[in-house]
Amino acid sequence: MLKSTLIVIAISIAAGATIRAWAFAFFAFLLVTALGAVSVLKGSSSTEALASGLERLVLMEICYLAGLFAFSLWGHVQKRRKRNAIAERSPVTGKHPHG
Repeated sequence: MLKSTLIVIAISIAAGATIRAWAFAFFAFLLVTALGAVSVLKGSSSTEALASGLERLVLMEICYLAGLFAFSLWGHVQKRRKRNAIAERSPVTGKHPHG
């Protein structure tokens, strides 16, 4: 259970940085369905598998949003850093300042 939860978290955070929400929703639904089927085949009841699947789905959505937010924030910081670096450079004209 812990391994699959950690895998779900890692995949969801990475997905937040790379894929669109509709693609992630489709992927999350398929993954939770597959994990629920494996849980039922191992001997869990269908209600336990359903509850576990819903918990994982909620966790995946939260981690997806966290990954999306972190990636977006990182992109804004990089743009601002690049913009500030260009603005701080003084033009080199080869002429001495008057004064």
